Amino acid sequence: MKAAPLLRAADGEAPWQPLLRGTGLLACALTSAFVIYTTAVGKFPAQVQYGLVLLLGLIAVFCLKPGPLARVGRGGLDALLSLAFIAMSLFSCVYLLREYNEIAALREGLPNDQDLFCYLLGTLAVLEASRRVEGWVLLAIVGAALGYLLFGNYLPGLLGHRPFGVDEVLEISFSYQGIFGVALGAVVDVVLVFVILGVALRLTGAGDFFNFVALRATRRLRSGPAQASIIGSALFGSVNGSAPANVVATGVLTIPMMQRSGFKASFAGAVEAVASCSGQIMPPIMGVGAFIMAEITGIPYAKIMLAAVVPAFLYLFALSAAVALEAARLGIKPLEGQGRETMDARRLCECITLLAGFGTLIGMLFSGYAPTYCGLVAAAVVMVVGNLLPRTRMSLSDCGRFLVDGGRDGLAVLISCAAIGIVIGAVSSTGLGIKLNQMIIALGSHSLLLALILAAACSILLGMGLPTAASYLMVVYVAGPAILKLGVDLLQTHLFVFYFAVLSAITPPVALAVFAAAAIAKTSSMKIAGNAMRLSLVAFVLPFAWIYHPEINLQTLNAETLWPTLAFIAALMIATFGLTAGHIGFFCQRLSVIERIVLVAAGALVLAPGWGPTTAGVAVIVAVLGLRYWRKSNVQAFA
Repeated sequence: MKAAPLLRAADGEAPWQPLLRGTGLLACALTSAFVIYTTAVGKFPAQVQYGLVLLLGLIAVFCLKPGPLARVGRGGLDALLSLAFIAMSLFSCVYLLREYNEIAALREGLPNDQDLFCYLLGTLAVLEASRRVEGWVLLAIVGAALGYLLFGNYLPGLLGHRPFGVDEVLEISFSYQGIFGVALGAVVDVVLVFVILGVALRLTGAGDFFNFVALRATRRLRSGPAQASIIGSALFGSVNGSAPANVVATGVLTIPMMQRSGFKASFAGAVEAVASCSGQIMPPIMGVGAFIMAEITGIPYAKIMLAAVVPAFLYLFALSAAVALEAARLGIKPLEGQGRETMDARRLCECITLLAGFGTLIGMLFSGYAPTYCGLVAAAVVMVVGNLLPRTRMSLSDCGRFLVDGGRDGLAVLISCAAIGIVIGAVSSTGLGIKLNQMIIALGSHSLLLALILAAACSILLGMGLPTAASYLMVVYVAGPAILKLGVDLLQTHLFVFYFAVLSAITPPVALAVFAAAAIAKTSSMKIAGNAMRLSLVAFVLPFAWIYHPEINLQTLNAETLWPTLAFIAALMIATFGLTAGHIGFFCQRLSVIERIVLVAAGALVLAPGWGPTTAGVAVIVAVLGLRYWRKSNVQAFA
């Protein structure tokens, strides 16, 4: 049966619903077209570039995302409410664009009544849009920031600040200190291009090649389905940039497959959730995190990518070892029929398209071109090559979907980063960021480790329920300066914050990747969260490792440091395996409680500064695991 035309009401729909939906999809398509055009030809002034993209994003959200009245059966009133928010968005964005020069020259700090009316309507529109795309958690965070601006002067001690009037709060919110600040700028200037690249890979089918490779590579392993989940999710998530979205995209295949092979539902969901986070820390794209980092720090992309190589490898190594040990503990056998699909003509076309796109992207990045331009050219190459080959050729409707999905897939991060701008504005305007930095620095004067733990806690707490880009951008302006003042390198500081922003997706109580996995696995989200925290134990330790051992970021690699660096990376691999065996409780045979405690303690000892603790930790791990292997071999020999 053919789908109903876009503007024809389906059964049970009111006549105005297709029109509203069509307007939203048109706004999405215009967003993609605008980003593609300005990336290729040249960007407009910032107020025009950000203002138009935000306006199109707001229109799309209010047209496509139902409001609160729709949930209580008041669809007509909800549509009127959405139209009212669209009118508010149009007025505020158009007014700001028209009056921007005069405001900047004459009325900054002295807004007139029309300016304040514009700021109020624009802020309300962004707040409601953020609630529709990310729920009440984000709205609560932004609302707390606004409340702090208005009433923080009544708080005692360090948390207090000078009084702010309503006019000042509105101006901070709807300005380049707030909504139009660095967070929105990073999304418009960097993220949306790579969202479009991800859509091109998906629509041509090239993205499916990730899962094919993963299944083929792991088909003879007893932990094969779980290993396939790790490989496929890491590869796909590197482009996707969203852990929850990655869980939904790949988990529908991998989670049931893991369950069929013998893994518990809670473990299978946890593997997928943790693996979906790995893509955002894995070069070359890192879920566009590397490009945002390069944009705001000025550090070359190649240095960021190099610094992330070893931590990403250890993250994936720990997860892979964990599922292998768990499969051995459960006595799981290789799944029959897994990975039997052959390299046919369709897979060959997908492979050629994928290699062409990624080859172009990496080649141009290392040639020194701007990341956004590289992403756009790579998307164009994927589209051209994919449509030249017979098995990846897109239909006419798919070409339309390319523009629509390019805008629609970026809505959540666009609107949430606009709202997070208010939080950043509140932190900077009230001096809260400076006070938090002073607290962390004061703590760091007694113990760098305690200061880093506090900064990590800030990153996780403030990042809960947010897309990685939004949480990273928010936290790096709160905790980042303090870590820098403690003597930590700029790149290591940003990587530290970024890692914990990524891990907030699997950290209770607001663990979006876990919730997405729970919906597919049909089991308790808390059970999945517990397993996910266990599986990602090494990931929570890694950021501390490169603070105390910066050599693993490979920034000082030369002929003198090569062998010591390789030796320490080998030690880290042994420590990673020891920690993993300790929390799984199995290596060749079940481990005793004492053995598990010793392995975890020895793994932590490897991270201590100096070669003495490192050597001792490695020796203990090798001794415990070697003894367990010897015992098993002897039992089998004399059985």
